[in-house]
Amino acid sequence: MSWGRFRGRRLVLRDGEGEREVIECAAVMKADMKREVSASPEVGLSREITWAVAGRSYLHYGQEYPYGSRFVMITGAGRDEVDTLTRIVSDYFEPLEDAELLDAVVCAPEVEQRRAVLVRAGIGAPVSCEGAFLALITEAMRDQNARIREGGLWAAMYALWPELLPAVMELTVDPDKLLRAQADALVRYMRREGITP
Repeated sequence: MSWGRFRGRRLVLRDGEGEREVIECAAVMKADMKREVSASPEVGLSREITWAVAGRSYLHYGQEYPYGSRFVMITGAGRDEVDTLTRIVSDYFEPLEDAELLDAVVCAPEVEQRRAVLVRAGIGAPVSCEGAFLALITEAMRDQNARIREGGLWAAMYALWPELLPAVMELTVDPDKLLRAQADALVRYMRREGITP
């Protein structure tokens, strides 16, 4: 099933908001559930639900794996409809703002916390490249700590900007074997999908 040519920004939900609240939102929108999947860690999700909403658009709920960040997103056939529905859903949920996503990474005191909020920042990154997010994700992929580099790579996987490809390519020669393999897979995917600078 096609979810449409256009996608809106992923809106990262605040603590305390999750699947139940998104189901309530879908009911308010008189949406029709089309898909429900649990445990798809190979695509970075532990939970995903999709509803058909107004016109030819879709509301998606996802819970990221392994950190559990929750988000909503609109996709559809028309850019204007996707943008309008994204604004409506954003007003409904009041998701984390850019400054909150970025500051959480800068302020994270421990490696695992920083990895988790890096991934969350990648999920919530704008649809098109934005300087502060680009710098943060790129810097993470060049960090001394392999765990942080991997968190940066996962953030890049969600952002999927062509501008991130050079830093991802650097990781294909990383000393860490698993990180090299993940970076190589992401480079191949980006090239296959035409996500190149």
